[in-house]
Amino acid sequence: MINDANILVVAAPFPSLSGGCYRALLSIKEYKKRGLNPLLILPWGCTNGLDKNIISLKNEGLSLIGFSTLPQIFPRKLPGRRFLTEILMLSRPKNAKIVINENLAAKSKCIISLHEEFDILTTTLFIGEKFSLKKAILLQLPPFYASKSRVKNIDKALNVWNKVMGSKYSLVSKLRRFFKKKAWKTSEDMLKRFDLVWAVSKSIPIEMGEYWRNKVRVIDPGVSLSLKDIELIDAVSKKVKEKKDIVVFNARPVPEKGVVEALIAWKEIIKNTNQKLKLIITGNVQPYAFNKLKVFIKKLDIADKVVFTGFTPREKHLETVAKARMMLYPSHMDAFPYAVLEALYLNTPVVAYDIPALKTYYGGLNGVTLVKESDIEALVQKSIEVINQKTFFSTEKPKFKNWNEIMNEEINLIKELLQ
Repeated sequence: MINDANILVVAAPFPSLSGGCYRALLSIKEYKKRGLNPLLILPWGCTNGLDKNIISLKNEGLSLIGFSTLPQIFPRKLPGRRFLTEILMLSRPKNAKIVINENLAAKSKCIISLHEEFDILTTTLFIGEKFSLKKAILLQLPPFYASKSRVKNIDKALNVWNKVMGSKYSLVSKLRRFFKKKAWKTSEDMLKRFDLVWAVSKSIPIEMGEYWRNKVRVIDPGVSLSLKDIELIDAVSKKVKEKKDIVVFNARPVPEKGVVEALIAWKEIIKNTNQKLKLIITGNVQPYAFNKLKVFIKKLDIADKVVFTGFTPREKHLETVAKARMMLYPSHMDAFPYAVLEALYLNTPVVAYDIPALKTYYGGLNGVTLVKESDIEALVQKSIEVINQKTFFSTEKPKFKNWNEIMNEEINLIKELLQ
């Protein structure tokens, strides 16, 4: 019976971290509404600031019964101790320490991971095997990439980012990237030990390679606007009557989302468009990265043309997107870009790279212009064309499943797992 069944869920349901974390939170809430009893376990990647996270979970009415932590391998005062430990964990994931209510875990019917990150994947697998539970994982991004050209473009974005961050950061980043690639094979081997692997986008198994195309169950797509989102977007659309002199970078300012490429492009874009335009960069950014990006922006001589908002309340965030003349979105890593969906519903055109996720779900739609991945010159040219167009046309709102239909499929997959 699925009703009242205890299921262990390994996730980081904190919307301020990413769109994937927001989706995880929505799933857990839906599980509760539909008769399941989700018991949350936090992975080691979000156990920093655990007290604050616990308060956040309580406010959402979620039950936390465990977490994984990094082992104490190095002296506490050693600089870079956490980074070095994380590097070792990529090759020795079984060294993670699991703290859990064993009585509740043993009485649970299955364990589900709502992300594909290494810490979450390993935490899910080891707990599942310890308590002989059926194991499932939801992939919101590819956990590894089969295409050499895709890997090359992602590496190129990271190298550009590293140059901006400086030599000390660059060395750390290169080490992390090297070991992460080494861990891809480990991740693939571990995925084969799960009873069910499902994904939110058909672009994910494509990115993972031929073997996985028939192994991964796909909710096509597994991301959409919730009823609350649609109501809020409608309210914002009625409130915002005209476009302002802004372009929005609607993503976390991290290398995988192409933030440095966006800034390089922006310098050229404003030379050939309205000089009053400002680029609004949304999402949280770490203090060190923020300071380095500010220095880089100053070197580009566009300091007065770029604004960082940090994380803002959802309504205010949507108002920013609605007011924008365009969304600049040179992302290298996506499965079903929620940000693009929001932009189109808010009548804001998008210029982006032609990665599989964008081509699969948004290619050919009015209001979406795709250019070859990593081609900054083409990104600039197409952005100028969109901004300078004299007659603004309406974007095409893509038609996808609603959130209720998506959750029906997700719950049916869990039912299959429990049988």
